[in-house]
Amino acid sequence: MTRLCDSLRLVRPLMWPITFLLPNPVPAAAAALLRDACFAGGYDQTPVPTTVRIEDGRLILLRNVNESGYLSIPWSIEPFGTLVVSSAALRDRPEPYQLLVELARGKLNQIRCMTAEWQAIGLTTTPDFDRALSEITRLFVRCVLAPTGSEADAVAARVLEQSHMLADQLARNYIEQALATRHEEEGKLPTRVSARLTHAPTGEALAEYTRTFNAATISFRWRDVEPNEAQYDWTEPDAAVAAAKAAGLPITIGPVIDLAPGMLPTWAAGWESDLPALAAFMCDYLETAITRYKDDVKRWVVCAGFNQADSLGLVDDDRLRLAFRLFEAVTQIDPNLELVLSVAQPWGDYLVSEDQTISPITFPDDLVRAGARLSGVELELHCATRPRGSLPRDLLDSARLLDLFGLLGLPLELVLSHPSASDPDPLATAHGQSIWSPAWSAGPSPESQAEWGSSMASLALCWLPVRAVTWAHWSDATPHMVPQSGLLDAHGQPKPLLAKLRNLRSEHLPPERSD
Repeated sequence: MTRLCDSLRLVRPLMWPITFLLPNPVPAAAAALLRDACFAGGYDQTPVPTTVRIEDGRLILLRNVNESGYLSIPWSIEPFGTLVVSSAALRDRPEPYQLLVELARGKLNQIRCMTAEWQAIGLTTTPDFDRALSEITRLFVRCVLAPTGSEADAVAARVLEQSHMLADQLARNYIEQALATRHEEEGKLPTRVSARLTHAPTGEALAEYTRTFNAATISFRWRDVEPNEAQYDWTEPDAAVAAAKAAGLPITIGPVIDLAPGMLPTWAAGWESDLPALAAFMCDYLETAITRYKDDVKRWVVCAGFNQADSLGLVDDDRLRLAFRLFEAVTQIDPNLELVLSVAQPWGDYLVSEDQTISPITFPDDLVRAGARLSGVELELHCATRPRGSLPRDLLDSARLLDLFGLLGLPLELVLSHPSASDPDPLATAHGQSIWSPAWSAGPSPESQAEWGSSMASLALCWLPVRAVTWAHWSDATPHMVPQSGLLDAHGQPKPLLAKLRNLRSEHLPPERSD
C-alpha cells in the first residue's frame, strides 16, 4: 500500500488535463508544432512543465498546476510566419476549449488591453485603427456564436490573422509616437547601440562600425583567453579595447562568464558539478579580466545564461549561488563599476523542463534581494534559435516583456540576434545552437533579419528604461554563438540590417565624432 501511494504521488504533478479541440483539418504548417504547446501561468505568464498528447482531434495538456493559466503555442500567422500565440486566461474545466477561438480571444484581448493602457498615457490611435478594432471585435462575436465548430474555426482563423496585423500596427504606432515624445523631451537619445566584437575591426569594417554604432561591446571567450590554466592570451581583447578607445567609443565588456556550450576552457569544464571548484576558477578569471581593463572599461556584463543553461551539471539553485559569488567578487575589486546580469530566454521557454524552477524575472530579483549589486539587466532576445534562443514573438508581445522586466526597477539592456540564412555555420558549431526552421516558410533571409532587427531596435530605443541595445555579434567571420546572425557575412560583406541600424543612429542618436 505504501508503494502504491508513493507511485501516485510521483505521477500526480501531471494529472491535471486541459483539452482543446483542434481545427479539422489542422493547417499543415501548424501540425508539426503542436507538441511545442505548453501551459503558462503567473503574473509573468511563464510556462510550467507540460506533457502534450494529441488524441482524436484534441490537444491535451497535462500540467502540474491545478489553477487557471494560459495556453501558449507556436502557430503559423500570415504574413508573419510562425509566432508564439497565447490564449486569454483559462479556468480549469472538464469540457474542451475550441483551440482557434481561444487563440483569437487571447490576441484580441491583448490588443484591447494594450490599446487602453497606451491611450491612457497619451497614445493617439487613428480612426482607421479604431474602426478596424471594432470590426474585429464584432467578427470575434460571430465566431463565439457560430453554430458549429468548423464555422467557429473558420471565423476564428480570420480574427487571429487580422488581430496580429492590428497588433503590429498598434506597436509601430506606439514606437513612432514614443520616439517623437522622447526627442521632444531629450533631443537625441542617450541609448548606447553597439554590436559585440570578438576581434578588433580594421580598415573599412572599422569605419562601418563607427558610422553605425555609438558604443562598443567586446566579448571574448574564456576558452580563447585561458586555454590552459593560469596561461592567458589577451592579444585579441587588447586589440579590441585599443580600437574602441581610439574611436572614442564607450566600452562594455562581456559576458565574461557564459554557460553556453563551448565557452568554457576544456580544463575548467572537467570540474562540472563541483560548485566550489568552479566558483574558484571563475572568480580568478573574472578578477584577472576586471583588473586588466577596469581603468578603461566601467560597464561589465558579468555572466550570461545562468538562469537557463546547464552545461556544467549544476542545479538552478547552484547557478544562482554561483552568479552571486561572481558579482560579489567584482564588487570587492571596484565598487564603482557598472555590473550587468544577462538573462537568457526571458520569456521562460526553458521552464517547460521539470528541473528548472527559477523564472527569468525571479533570477535577477533573487540576486538583488540577496545583496548582489546589479546596475542593470540584459535580456537576450535570440530569435528562433535553440537551445539558448526563444521562439518568435511579435512586437506587441515584446513590448509586454519590456513592461514586465521594468517591474524590477533596474535599467534594461537588450541583446538581439536573428539568423540571415540557414546554411551551416562552422564558426558557431562549438556552441551547440541551431536555427529553428519552422519560424519561416522559406527559411531565414538577410531581408527577414533586417526587418526583425530594425523593428526590435526601434522598440528598444523608444522604451525609456532601455539604456543599451547590442547586436549579438558583428561578423560571421569571427567566432560567435548564434548561427548566421552577424551584421557582416563570412566574407566581410555587410548585410542589409547594417544600413537600417545606421539609419536609426542618424535619426535618433548623436552623430559620430568628426575628429
